[in-house]
Amino acid sequence: MTLVIGHIALVQRSKKQDFVLDVIRRLRQEGLDVIGLFAGETREKDYMKELEEKITQKGLSDSVLFLGRRNDIADLLKMMDILIIPSFEGFPLAGLEAAAAGVPVAACDTAGAREFIEVGGGGLIFKGDDVADAVSRIKEIMLRKKAMAEKGKKFAEKSAINHYEERIEEIFQSVI
Repeated sequence: MTLVIGHIALVQRSKKQDFVLDVIRRLRQEGLDVIGLFAGETREKDYMKELEEKITQKGLSDSVLFLGRRNDIADLLKMMDILIIPSFEGFPLAGLEAAAAGVPVAACDTAGAREFIEVGGGGLIFKGDDVADAVSRIKEIMLRKKAMAEKGKKFAEKSAINHYEERIEEIFQSVI
């Protein structure tokens, strides 16, 4: 079975696509058939050039696709097994989109990404910039993918704006 790891973010150094390439390479070295799908507009052309060179040097040309800016993220998520968020995020909107689509998330242990995973339960956190830990968490997610996908969907439903509107109305009515 092919494992599809997705990354949805602007292509810029702070979003750490280079880290994701290292994770994909390590998983492949461990014998897994892995493909990386990267969706996002390129903001730093010099960084994209470095990524392309790394892909070639590390022998990942046949297993990584940079798709550029996309308007069909919901469709891309249907093709992904896991979304990885290796960067510092206040609140990872891509993670919420993935959760709503039933895609578990592997996120770094920082800021909003950590809270998103802890509260939502739709994935696991890994130590920032630790490739081995990220690989371990991805493998663990694959063993529990169905349960994590369900937890993520439930969290996304509770996070939907209409749920908040209903809750605010309930609170307002209880005060009146």
